[in-house]
Amino acid sequence: MTRQATMTVWDVQLGLAIHVKAPNGKYIIIDLGTGTYESGNTSPLKKRRYDNIAYMILTHPHLDHIDDILNFDLNAPKILHRAKSLSNDEVMDGVRYCDREKFEKYCEINDRYNSPVTSQDENYTGNADNYGGLGIQTFSTSACDHSNFNNFSIITVFTLSGIKIVVCGDNETESLDILMQRSDFKTAIENADVLIAPHHGRESAYHSDFVSLVNPRITVISDTAKIDASASDKYTNMSRGWKVDGKTRYCLTTRNDGNITVVFGESDDLNYSGVLAMSTSK
Repeated sequence: MTRQATMTVWDVQLGLAIHVKAPNGKYIIIDLGTGTYESGNTSPLKKRRYDNIAYMILTHPHLDHIDDILNFDLNAPKILHRAKSLSNDEVMDGVRYCDREKFEKYCEINDRYNSPVTSQDENYTGNADNYGGLGIQTFSTSACDHSNFNNFSIITVFTLSGIKIVVCGDNETESLDILMQRSDFKTAIENADVLIAPHHGRESAYHSDFVSLVNPRITVISDTAKIDASASDKYTNMSRGWKVDGKTRYCLTTRNDGNITVVFGESDDLNYSGVLAMSTSK
């Protein structure tokens, strides 16, 4: 049986919600964005209510990335990764009254998940065998100005059978400048197949050296029509192109393409070392 993983980038408008199903059925969740539509508020997290959520990453504590956090305990993850260098006092500073309950929940969870994860843990991400062969690496920096939480965002790199996907949070150029000085980070991201663009594809987060090194076949942007100063044209020009729904595409956006699904891993065809199949809901 071939080992394949499935990633879904949910259309949550201005936010981020990514679910990855590992080859052994475990789920990795990145961020808790939701979308508000005429039919009501959507909750991707509720779709995982009865699944095995082994690992969750909250890239940074901004509302569009934790909006669904009140549903966290419907199926709490075994392991939580977040920006630990940000204190609860910093997180709560300046929060609007209408949003306090969500940020208080974030702080409660931040305090609750305080036990170290050892290499013997069955959900330890340093051992790809725990996730059916899916490699998971994370990178972040705590050296940025604490006034901008975006730059504390966690970047995740998934690898399986030669296929590589780089998932950014809301990283802006300051944090990318710092990370690009690390040889392990540069090795991890180079020549990827898919890039989930930083900060919803905004111009302010476009880092030409970073994108050039990633050298993606295709870039995915989680965004909304209301996004300001999008760099989607730049990402299009810097991507190599890949077939999606029968057409060669260079940049996909949730605002135009809806939910975006990526199946990657081992190929059934012995002529290929890995498979990368992408589809959209629109």
